[in-house]
Amino acid sequence: MQARNLRDLEKALRQTSYKLDSLGEELGPEDPVTFCTKTLGFTPTGYQREVLLDESQMVCLLWSRQSGKTTTVAAKMLWTALTRPGSNLAVVSPSMRQSKAVIGKMARLAARLPTGRVESIQKTRIDMANGSIIEAYPNNPHTIRGPSLNMVYCDEMNYIRDDKDLYDAILFTISATNGTFIASSTPGSSDSIFYQIWNNPAYKFSRHHVTWKDALEPNGPLKQNLLPTIRAQLESDPWRWMREMEAKFAENQESFFPLELLTNAVDEGLSYRDLAEQVTGKTLYAGLDFGKHRDYSVLAVVEHDRETKLASLVHLHRFPLETDYSGVIGYAKRLVDQWKEIVRITTDTTGVGDVVTAEMRNIGLKQTWGITFTAKTKTDILENLHRSLSSKRLKLAYDNDLIGEMNSERCEISKSGQLLFSHPSGTHDDRLWALGLACYGMKIGLSVTEYHPAIMFGKHVPYMPKLRWNPGQPSGLFFPEGYRNVTNTQ
Repeated sequence: MQARNLRDLEKALRQTSYKLDSLGEELGPEDPVTFCTKTLGFTPTGYQREVLLDESQMVCLLWSRQSGKTTTVAAKMLWTALTRPGSNLAVVSPSMRQSKAVIGKMARLAARLPTGRVESIQKTRIDMANGSIIEAYPNNPHTIRGPSLNMVYCDEMNYIRDDKDLYDAILFTISATNGTFIASSTPGSSDSIFYQIWNNPAYKFSRHHVTWKDALEPNGPLKQNLLPTIRAQLESDPWRWMREMEAKFAENQESFFPLELLTNAVDEGLSYRDLAEQVTGKTLYAGLDFGKHRDYSVLAVVEHDRETKLASLVHLHRFPLETDYSGVIGYAKRLVDQWKEIVRITTDTTGVGDVVTAEMRNIGLKQTWGITFTAKTKTDILENLHRSLSSKRLKLAYDNDLIGEMNSERCEISKSGQLLFSHPSGTHDDRLWALGLACYGMKIGLSVTEYHPAIMFGKHVPYMPKLRWNPGQPSGLFFPEGYRNVTNTQ
């Protein structure tokens, strides 16, 4: 008890000393722009200066990617923490992983502060010597509503599930302190609070709009040599280009996976598991989409909770282009050896996938099943994925690349009534198909009914799984040993 009291006293003395020093010498620049140039070592652009000097209580940022949004807000929050001792500042985002990334950006900037200004830096929290705290909070209205906060920064707000409840909680917590709220995002679904904040005058926000043209050097941080790469990735998908680079609200009406559907599936507490992590007591299903030269090989792993009957995407790995299939097989083998809970790997056997799938089984991955992609099997796979999302039986981590791929997938009906899927030229949908294969394999796996051993006619009857299969389901399945192909049977 005495030791803890002593530590508390030492901390109080440091804070008092900090305040006394501040009276005797300039604490720092009087405004955040000078703070950036003199202390943090970077010169804000014109549009960054406007935000840094904006003293409005409610601020909305609709900025393109690569425009320096996180750096700007991080600098403003650090300056606020330094100049207002004892302040509590919060960062929330679609996922805790994203919030930690923002704290990480602040931590790198905080390392440039004069000695003695920072008490401690952790992955989710920065403690200043003057008693101010900057902390990452879960995207949970109940958690936000608890403390009294002087400033709340909500990053990528357009992609937060239950955003109305969170917004109400934020207003509640800053009302006690007359605090500041900064909301930022690239445009997403129009069915969101962020869309209303930006477009509805009834929401009294100071609004700042930045496009890729504004952010292009020398006027912003977007590098001239990086722009062609981004353009090649996104411009062939005009809807995504408009959202992410023009910072305009634009939704593809032909998309099979609308942004609202994807946003509602994002679980703020979910993040991808690393291959080195130990996973026990789980039921896992993997999907593997093959590619090498033009398309990527991607492996997705979905975890099924036996109690809640809910599934979560827990691992997503995209291999670099030109990765040999032996390397892909080796990664899958290592994953199975490490986690041991993967009961099924569903692969695309179209083209070279047939040979790769056979090789996977040859090396001992007997839980590998292959599906040949046809118009019908593609429809079955993506309709199953869509149903899992719309029924809220599948949860996703916040992954902008995956969300972009899924939202870019287009659907049209042929003259014969068949659904045809495609993605814009120059874009990729490999993550989407890997996830679709994993979820389809899970559907098949969960439809297996186990028959326990019994005694019949004096003989032991071995376990034989049976698939509940409806007529007309896709053919081309590779069934593990001990299974029979029941395609098109009752």
